[in-house]
Amino acid sequence: MVSIRIPVLIIFVLSFIGAAYLGFASLELQHDKLLHFVAFLVLTAEFYFIFDTKHKSLKTLRTITLVVCTFGASIGSEVVQSIVNTERTFDPNDIAFNIAGSLVGLAASSGYEHWKVKRSKAQRLHYRQLQNDDTYQVGESPSTRSDSRSTPENEEDGYVSIQMNDVDSTHKSSSV
Repeated sequence: MVSIRIPVLIIFVLSFIGAAYLGFASLELQHDKLLHFVAFLVLTAEFYFIFDTKHKSLKTLRTITLVVCTFGASIGSEVVQSIVNTERTFDPNDIAFNIAGSLVGLAASSGYEHWKVKRSKAQRLHYRQLQNDDTYQVGESPSTRSDSRSTPENEEDGYVSIQMNDVDSTHKSSSV
């Protein structure tokens, strides 16, 4: 199920209005290409995060974002700009910077989402391991638990697992 993140949608609409104003107005800006790059980077990232897919269809979301923002908006904005404002000229370099900014925005958003999914899975796995370590069979206590956690073959990461029965037996033998 895909849900819409309303706050991100509002930010996207406001950013889109600002970018549309800059694109269609008769302004002469010194760093026009940089503005194209940054505007499409931001708009693409915002568009990507409007949809909350719960990590189930990220490939589909990337494809939709690529088609809508990178190809549709990057090229379409220049075509519409030359129709709406006849003083503005069609510039293929603007399209190149639009596409580059959009691709960087998509890559950054997708990379962040991938990292977030990986981190979430690792946390769930760690929680399950902690949960399994703290469970005992009926009649078993922490001191009588027999498992292989303190065996040398399980110490490949350089850490030694010490159990309370190991400490108790060492303490008793040294106090005698």
